[in-house]
Amino acid sequence: MTIASAVPISSVEDGPAAEPGRLAWRTLPAASRLYVAAVMVAGAVGLIAFLPRTFPPAGLFFFALSAACLTSAWKVTLPIALTSGSTLSVSYAADLMALLLLGPRVAVVIAAVGVWTQCTVNVRRRYPIYRTVFSMAAEVITMAATGLVYQALGGGTGPFEVTSLLRPLVGAIATYFCINTGLVAGAIALSTGRSLWQVWREDFLWSATSFMVSGSAGAIAAVVVSRGDHWKAVLMLAPVYLTYRTYRLFVARLEDQKQHMFETRRLLDEMIRLKQVREELLDREQAARASAEAANRLKDQFLATVSHELRTPLSAILGWSEMLRTGMLAEERRDRACEAIFNNARRQAQLIDELLDMARIMSGKLTLARTAVNPRDIIAGALETVQPAAEAKRIQISVDIDPQVDAFDGDAARLQQVLWNLLSNAVKFTPAAGTVRVRVRRAGSAGEITVTDSGPGIPRDFLPSVFEPFRQADGSRTRLHGGLGLGLAIVRHLVEAHSGSVEVDSAGDGQGATFTVRLPLVLANDRQRSPLYPPSEGDHLLSSLRGVSVLVVDDDDESRSVVAAYLENHHARVLTAASAGEALDLLQREHVNVLLADVAMPGEDGYTLLRKLRALHASRAATIPAAALTAFARDEDRHEALQAGFQMHLTKPIDAGSLIAAVVSLSHASLS
Repeated sequence: MTIASAVPISSVEDGPAAEPGRLAWRTLPAASRLYVAAVMVAGAVGLIAFLPRTFPPAGLFFFALSAACLTSAWKVTLPIALTSGSTLSVSYAADLMALLLLGPRVAVVIAAVGVWTQCTVNVRRRYPIYRTVFSMAAEVITMAATGLVYQALGGGTGPFEVTSLLRPLVGAIATYFCINTGLVAGAIALSTGRSLWQVWREDFLWSATSFMVSGSAGAIAAVVVSRGDHWKAVLMLAPVYLTYRTYRLFVARLEDQKQHMFETRRLLDEMIRLKQVREELLDREQAARASAEAANRLKDQFLATVSHELRTPLSAILGWSEMLRTGMLAEERRDRACEAIFNNARRQAQLIDELLDMARIMSGKLTLARTAVNPRDIIAGALETVQPAAEAKRIQISVDIDPQVDAFDGDAARLQQVLWNLLSNAVKFTPAAGTVRVRVRRAGSAGEITVTDSGPGIPRDFLPSVFEPFRQADGSRTRLHGGLGLGLAIVRHLVEAHSGSVEVDSAGDGQGATFTVRLPLVLANDRQRSPLYPPSEGDHLLSSLRGVSVLVVDDDDESRSVVAAYLENHHARVLTAASAGEALDLLQREHVNVLLADVAMPGEDGYTLLRKLRALHASRAATIPAAALTAFARDEDRHEALQAGFQMHLTKPIDAGSLIAAVVSLSHASLS
């Protein structure tokens, strides 16, 4: 047996099919290059030293050379875990036969030619020249050492005595096996970092039997030839070829086993991966289920809270209204009943506004009309709203505004909503005779508003959840304060929409809470004050709409009646219609200055009414100013109303002041 072309490139097993670039000389480690070069130099020196001094018998030489070339072509790729493409041939039988018949010098030449054949004939891909040179050099060194040992143990070139041949023959076979495999193992060890002994024991020791079989076959052939039976020696190719076929089956079996192990490992890896994926999916499913269950519980809690918060003022409204309607109340309690109905209706409207604001925020449809906003205006507007509640609890509200803070960059109405939410929250949680402080300071390029109360404070563990929607520190049925838990969530979204920030701090139980809002300021050369409320040019008319004719169109009798009552109390001439068709008839018969129309009506809606009205080009009614008075309060509803031709979009419920101001503004347009 002869091992050839065994210069490793890496420890990755891809055999002869490895990329040619990876077999180049430059890819070898430095130690491997030095070792290979040393072997090639030693092989060249050995070849020169062992060149035959006389030409051997031609027939015997060519017979041995042909046998060496033929058996060198009978090779298998070694199952070694490196990209060397190392091969194992059965040429050692011919090499040993040449040693016994022709001597070490001729045997070295025949062995070198045999290895050249092994490296160049019947190969899957041509290897770099240095690999072939290394294999030939290793074979020259191996054969030279084998010849020296054979001669040193008393071996000759015939005639042979079997008893005297055994000792040098065994020594020659052992020497050939050890040196041939040792030289290749050294190259592999230097390339892979393994020890020489480990490589030799794990990768080559198993082939010792084949060397003994091939060596024995070569020795028997040499004995037969030395006795003149040349043709009988040809028969010795049969056991050599049988050894070659056995090794092919063995290596194929190893490759099948290796492929099976690879497939098994791949399947195991795939099973592990699928198990991990399954566990991840299971974790996600469990997390999604837990999240869905938590969301469902939160939804149920929210619906219960909404139901409670809406039913509570509604209960008061219905109760007082029933007593007023049936005359059960004494005269002195009627004012109290009216005040209770008004306050609870406003509370219910506030809850609905909070829900709509949160819907706008969550859908990304919140719009801001940015102007230069004076902090004094928004604080005054917010205080005007919360002052009655503060006075009822004898809460003192102090305001401290730094003169350096001139104007915020934002939407005036939305910023007032932020202040109103913070102040109403502070008043709600501050006990009677407590204090609420509002401070406005400059903090770098931003303005800072702080609202501090003397209330019960906020638990430290609840502080991160203060601005989450529908979250309340006390969400139990026995809580002291009502509400949906939306006010502070709306504050956070409105402030962030203004490119600002809001945070809360509380020292603990009984220490109150401080909310800090930071908002961008307007540059001095970019200020354009825009008032928070509609122009006041018609304020002197708010006490009287005498001479103004208003048509109110609404399919709901109560809504139509209350709007008409508002207007009639301010001396307006009011016409009413329950449908779009009835309104069109009135508009063509009566003189009308302002049209107030509901949007959602059976048959024809307010948009259809306005389109038909604008289509009456020859009629004066085509230019009547109109306002949509509707319960649809989304921003897209407002845009749709304005695009349909309405000059204003008024949302229900509407207070008397806003309604009268809108009619005044529209009547000015009609009279101008």
